[in-house]
Amino acid sequence: MPNGGLSGDAPRVSLCMIAKNEEAFLAECLASVRGIVDEAIVVDTGSTDRTVRIAEDAGARVLRFDWCDDFARARNVGVDAATGTHVLVLDADERLAPRMGPNLMEAARDPDLLLGCLPLYNAASMDATADELLSGEKCLGDPVFVPRLFRRLPEMRFERRVHETLTNGFNVLQARGEGLSKAVGAALLHYGDVPTFRTGMRKDDRNERLLRMSLEDDPADGEVAGYLVVQLLRGSRADEARAVGERHFAPFVARNEARPAGHLPENMVRIGYALGLVQAEQGAAAEALHTVRVAQRFTPDGHPNLVYVEGLAHLGLGDLDAGERTFRAVRTLEGRRYAQPVLEHITNELPCLKLAGIQLARGDADAARRELPTAEGPWAFATKLMEAEIEIEAGRPADAMEILAPFVDLDGLAPDWHVLVHRALSALGKDPEGLVELATSARRSAWLEPRRRPVGVG
Repeated sequence: MPNGGLSGDAPRVSLCMIAKNEEAFLAECLASVRGIVDEAIVVDTGSTDRTVRIAEDAGARVLRFDWCDDFARARNVGVDAATGTHVLVLDADERLAPRMGPNLMEAARDPDLLLGCLPLYNAASMDATADELLSGEKCLGDPVFVPRLFRRLPEMRFERRVHETLTNGFNVLQARGEGLSKAVGAALLHYGDVPTFRTGMRKDDRNERLLRMSLEDDPADGEVAGYLVVQLLRGSRADEARAVGERHFAPFVARNEARPAGHLPENMVRIGYALGLVQAEQGAAAEALHTVRVAQRFTPDGHPNLVYVEGLAHLGLGDLDAGERTFRAVRTLEGRRYAQPVLEHITNELPCLKLAGIQLARGDADAARRELPTAEGPWAFATKLMEAEIEIEAGRPADAMEILAPFVDLDGLAPDWHVLVHRALSALGKDPEGLVELATSARRSAWLEPRRRPVGVG
């Protein structure tokens, strides 16, 4: 039975982390594992604040590292210096949730565990308490499982400049029967993605540079390409995002297909859904369907992001039946936990809106109304537009205008609003001059429902 060198002894856990100018977070991070880990190693990459003093005062061993645009190399300095049987990886803006120590140690005692994945809860605000995060009250999206606990073996070393990974070492060991990847019931709380905090940190600019460098190092690394595609989409650079995704997708697929026997495939969820999404939004539905189906071949447990984009591709191809089946399949995935983040509302509000649109396209306004989201969430405006469209199709344009009129002064109105107001006013015998012209000038990705675009609009 694999034991990773434990030889029957109790496990010893080494906390290994890297830090730079983390005085705002570090003390609470280290306090969260006090009395649980056997040693704490902080690799400082050039702090100019009180980070080093805070770490030393907390009893951590501080190692200095000259930054060289490589997170993996920095992390491996700490792992190389560790003396425990297991390594726990935390970032300074994270902490182990209260009362999770026993669960962590139980996982470390598991002789079959090679790599442990811990649920990470992203805080929506800096004042969110542990209870508010664990309950979901102040959590950004659903928790995701991240690989943070592993046996300290020579093969388990980080690779990649950014979004560093243990995949290769893990694959070598698990293929030899040295252990497995397992979920660990020890929650992590993460405060570094609070929107107001992240905006001021300019991490996206740094990460984009490192992602591009990583792709120069390894053009077949589709995981890195997926991160870059997502970042470009967030920055409204859709054309570049698609070009990057398509350039690196095929080499990534080829590498997964040629992986050694016994090795798990590298993760294709992020590049699959991101590339498929931009292809679908740009009218390349057949290409989008191909992208997500290939990604699904290497995703044995499925993923809602891929299934949802598959539904968009079916709609883009005009296949309402396949679209309905796919969006209903997305709804059944609500509440499940995955290693890759599930896009917010992609298992509830968004597929409900798509299902309502499918029923409208079939001419069944009553069925469309039954598909609408039952709870008011962030997509409430899109839901109101769907309600108005249902009223128009049901022959009640005046009711549609009552729904649409309150949004007339809303900044950044989606072009869908102008088209629906045009349709409602026309049905009422009024002249809706200029509304369609405003809508036709909008870019393709601005439409909430592409089927509402007037014929001939790109």
